[in-house]
Amino acid sequence: MVFSITVINNDFFKLVMGYFYNHLATLSVGAFAAVLTGLWPYFIDFAPILNFTFMVVVPITWFLTLMCWLSQKSTDWVHKQASAHTDIKKKLE
Repeated sequence: MVFSITVINNDFFKLVMGYFYNHLATLSVGAFAAVLTGLWPYFIDFAPILNFTFMVVVPITWFLTLMCWLSQKSTDWVHKQASAHTDIKKKLE
């Protein structure tokens, strides 16, 4: 019986973060906000306190999603990390 173990090296994480452009926090909070938004209609008539809870929580999570996106865009702009390609100029002698 042979057991194989797959080890994920750092190249995988660089590739994944390259796809997300360092917006992993934005994606996770946005997914949570989307799930809460999708669940809200199902819990309106279940209990009045849940309706109030969703009225409070859903706008807050979307606001957090917006703030995560804006802060990452600001960080990218300040550190000039918008593109992964850097130009190297060589002196001609």
